[in-house]
Amino acid sequence: MNICAVICEFNPFHNGHAYLLERAKQLSNCDAVMCIMSGDFTQRGEPAIVDKFTRAKMAILNGADIVVQMPTYFASTNAEIYATTGVKIASSFPNVTHICFGSESGDITTIKELATLLATEPECFKRQIRKNLNDGYSLGISKLRAISDVIDNGKVIFSNPIEAKKLLDQPNNILAVEYVKALISLKSHIVPLTIRLLTRGSKEREISNATSIRKSIYQSKYIYKIHKFLPPLAYDALAETLSKCSVPDLKKFGMLALYKLSTTNINALQQCFDVCEGIENRLVQLARENVDFDNFVESASSKRFSINRIKRIILNCMLDIRDEFVKQIYALDYLPYIKVLAIRDKSNILANIKNCHSVVIMRKQDVIVAKKDEFARVLMYTEDRANALYSLLLDITKEQRQDFNDVSDVYKKPIIDKH
Repeated sequence: MNICAVICEFNPFHNGHAYLLERAKQLSNCDAVMCIMSGDFTQRGEPAIVDKFTRAKMAILNGADIVVQMPTYFASTNAEIYATTGVKIASSFPNVTHICFGSESGDITTIKELATLLATEPECFKRQIRKNLNDGYSLGISKLRAISDVIDNGKVIFSNPIEAKKLLDQPNNILAVEYVKALISLKSHIVPLTIRLLTRGSKEREISNATSIRKSIYQSKYIYKIHKFLPPLAYDALAETLSKCSVPDLKKFGMLALYKLSTTNINALQQCFDVCEGIENRLVQLARENVDFDNFVESASSKRFSINRIKRIILNCMLDIRDEFVKQIYALDYLPYIKVLAIRDKSNILANIKNCHSVVIMRKQDVIVAKKDEFARVLMYTEDRANALYSLLLDITKEQRQDFNDVSDVYKKPIIDKH
């Protein structure tokens, strides 16, 4: 059995995601699709609209054969680490032959060429990046400007230079390039494929992006307004979860963040991932001055620290995600364990993932084996902290909260769909 991997958040799963899974299977000609999905917090540094098990179920009901989790330690980081982690998880399974991702461009040739440039970083390119950083630009903008410079000066040749210059202007293109760059760096056997993302007005199906869908859910208690943008089974799963609990309370999340930052020792904050250049002092000062989280984030952002980067740093501080452990992803060939969130029982995929280089967690016994690794324990304890934080944001009963917190997160059994 050949498997195609899809790295995702599904926040929430919508028609565009269903199209991606369909096309991934068609283009790769694989027998099954494996989704590598973030947990209860996303790459934006925000709580997901519904919990990871619900989102995994939505995927299984709409074409995925198995959903495994990207550990929280790496899911709320920058694009490079997020992509590297996803690719290393995919590479853990010998049967994964392809990886498919959506992009605004849909141009796999240019994506590969740009990924090669970023993976090899010739001296002329690195020199231009350093100059842009010294001028006060963020790393992302510095790379973008350096790409234009080396193309305009004929130092690097692209088959489509106009497309290459604008590729990193859009978020899914950035991730696409990082996925391929990670494959190159790891000398992986996995073949990359990209699908141009469907946009609003598409003839294929009703499309709205995840950001707009989340906004609509937060603004109105009548989620029926967004039903046409989700496959029916995904909509039903979402509605069932939201009938039992609220969406995460973002105001409460903001107040908890302000409390954490205004009371934590500066030295402790300095140990958290991506805390650098004295940003910890600015965050503490602004947290003590602000009562509105959005104003706080906007005040903390700058050319060097985008709003999304600030949000990721805040979440890292809240969950005590340490720089030293995040950077271990570069030294690891494979993660110590991979947690299965959901699986389609009749897909026969379980028999084809037994040769995984990591411990695949399906049962309590698997957790015991995985916990023999010290780094695995670090990742697991962070999942428990993330679980506890996420449950605090939900309007749920005492019994439901106990269900969230009484059992260590990695012990929870995956959803098994019998269809």
